[in-house]
Formats: sequence, structure tokens, C-alpha cells
Amino acid sequence: MHKLYTGLLGGALLLSLTACPMIDPVDRVPLPRYKPLLMPRIQLEQAVAVLPPQAMHNTGKIYLRDPYLLINERYEGVHIINNIDPANPQPVAFLRIPGNVDVAMKGNMLYADSGSDLLTFDMSDMQKARLVHRVKDAVPELPMPEAGDVPAEYQAPNRPADAVVIGWQKL
Repeated sequence: MHKLYTGLLGGALLLSLTACPMIDPVDRVPLPRYKPLLMPRIQLEQAVAVLPPQAMHNTGKIYLRDPYLLINERYEGVHIINNIDPANPQPVAFLRIPGNVDVAMKGNMLYADSGSDLLTFDMSDMQKARLVHRVKDAVPELPMPEAGDVPAEYQAPNRPADAVVIGWQKL
């Protein structure tokens, strides 16, 4: 009788396991949708300029080049700040670079992306940055800020041939 009871209890336990899912259910959260912000290539190439200081609102990476700070303004360019007195940093200029998300510096040369292009600036005089070279299509297209979905009308094959992605807008 004890064997029968143990067998029935074991069978009931095994049978009850069939009611349990084998994997945890996954909550399906829809991916955010983005559309690319486009700029004609000719306009992109002409838009690079040294401007008066601008307000910061969407900053990214910070690069130190004593006594200056170079602060990336995502998708727009680079703030140049004189930091000789860290208690009172002074904005010097804004280097407008559409589609910029990253910078690096070696010696007096600043390397920055602009959409899919790689730009080289002579920064010997921080107030008079000078574009010295542009390599077109040197880096991949500017990625979305997070995993997302791009509607068909904004996919690469449906964009104008001369358009360059300089940012992304959440739909």
C-alpha cells in the first residue's frame, strides 16, 4: 500500500508539472520608433563653422586639452571652454559640426565625425579652429540612440541619394 501511495503521489507531482510553463513569459514591449534627421551632403559640408558660444542642452563626451575643455553637444558640434580658472570656466566658441557625436585630439589636431564623414581641424588657435581635411563616408551611418524601429518610409533605400543622417527623432 505504501508503494502504491508513493507511486500515485509521484505521478500526481509529475502530472502537475505539465501545467507549469517551461520558459518564463516575455513581456512584449514595442520598440521605440525613430526617423532619421537628414541633411543634403552639400549643406552638411558647408555647415561647419566656428560660432560664438552657445547654450548647452544635450551634452555628451568631454575632452581635456589644457587649459581648454571640449564638450560635445550631441549631433550639433563642440563647445570650446577656457578652463584656466576651474572655478570660473569661460565659454570661448562653438564649433558647429552637424551629426557630431565623438571627438579625439592628437597634438593640435581635432578629429570629429560629422554624419558619416571624418573631419580634421587645426586647433592651434582654439578661437579660430580651421577645417583642414574631410574624409567622406569614413564612418558608418549615425546609429539610433537606442534599439528601435525605423518605419519603411525612412529606411535607407527610401531616402534621397545625397542625404546624410545627422540625428534621430523619436516618433
